Amino acid sequence: MLTLGAPLFLLAGALAALIPLALHLIRRRPPTRSPLPTARFLSEDARSSIRVSRPTDRLLMALRILLLLLAGAALARPSWAPAPRGTREVVLLDRGAAMRDSDAWRRGVEEARRTLIARDGSARGDLVVFDTSAVHLPQRRLTGATFDSLAAAGPTANPASYAAALRAIDPAVRGPRGADSVRVTMLSALRRGGWRPGMAALRQAAWPGAIRLPNVASSSPLDGAPISQAETRQSAAVIASGGAGRFVVPALEATGWTARAVDRLPAVPSDARLIVAIRPAGDLRALAQAGATVVLDLGGAGSSMPRWLPVQGSATRQRSDAGDLWFGPDLQLPGATVRADIRPKRGATVLAAWDDGRPAVVAARLGKGCVVFAGTRLEDGALPLSPSFPRALERMARACDGARTADAMMPLDAGARAILAGRGAAVVNAAADGGAGAVAFGRWLMAGALLVAIAETILAYRPRGAA
Repeated sequence: MLTLGAPLFLLAGALAALIPLALHLIRRRPPTRSPLPTARFLSEDARSSIRVSRPTDRLLMALRILLLLLAGAALARPSWAPAPRGTREVVLLDRGAAMRDSDAWRRGVEEARRTLIARDGSARGDLVVFDTSAVHLPQRRLTGATFDSLAAAGPTANPASYAAALRAIDPAVRGPRGADSVRVTMLSALRRGGWRPGMAALRQAAWPGAIRLPNVASSSPLDGAPISQAETRQSAAVIASGGAGRFVVPALEATGWTARAVDRLPAVPSDARLIVAIRPAGDLRALAQAGATVVLDLGGAGSSMPRWLPVQGSATRQRSDAGDLWFGPDLQLPGATVRADIRPKRGATVLAAWDDGRPAVVAARLGKGCVVFAGTRLEDGALPLSPSFPRALERMARACDGARTADAMMPLDAGARAILAGRGAAVVNAAADGGAGAVAFGRWLMAGALLVAIAETILAYRPRGAA
């Protein structure tokens, strides 16, 4: 089916092509002169006679007519597309590490199969499989066996990049032909690790319509379900006494840990991978060297700060102008009442800072494990009442994890989900996106007009003797 974006330009080109035809048919010829004896008494007439006759240079006339016709046709923006046959589906399937949670991968593959494979076994769209990069599987390559292979292969260990998925929409949408509309679906567990700065602008440029975001994750870490049984559902011990630990323990449970409060160091379970000391507990260095993560606050450090902590300073000299802890632009923990002025040792990492930029939480490796010191009391003031408290504790618990941090595996917040989903129509007219699969001829016609113009110029200025 041939369509014209601006048909008036084609009409204008056809009318303009009549001009060189008329100019070639109109022929100017000087009048015949006869030597008369009385001609010396007459003044010379500069006028010439005009008559219509056969054109003298037909090739040059044809080139000029063709030039105007091609230019008008190119400006009319012609394109060809097959007759529309319904809505084309484009599915973005996350194959990153987040899809390893429970049965998210199985549910995602089954949802992609239902969306892309019709009852008669024919494919009705394209599939994009992505993690850090995207792989486009066009419609002609999709069969039921494709999804069987994906289900058997499973997800990768790489983090997902939603930017890679968004960039793959345009080639996937423009590739298929024969659809009058397009619908895009993203199947992902939607974790923070896939989000990048500038995603809002990329999302707006990638697709004008909405993106369906079906829920394929059966659970989320915030509901207490594990991200991975081998990695996140680990034992944590909170060393506390006198009723302390009532905020830290449920906050750790909310982020996937199995936590319990103990009143002394010997009661710490041998399999504990995280020890949070909010009361003095003695020497925890051996546990950190053996591979555990030890988190101490001002209450756990006691009056004499252990030398193996990653900070310098005094835990006894405390200030009351605590303020907020900033773990980054995306994580603020307000409500601290006291703080200690600390300085990180060489090789230590500052996890959080106060409002004035001074270090608040510092971490460093110790043997096989990790030591984290928080320069405030974790359960004092309004600090544990903040909605950011579980995320802050999880950030401290994963301070020395280099590859896959728990914060990256936390569910994507509602604002980011809204940006990914978009506000446009769920089904976008193919013509509204430039015609999905349409073949445009405008640039080729303009190139032909340029070649004809060059040939016309050469022919018009050729030496007359060469004719």
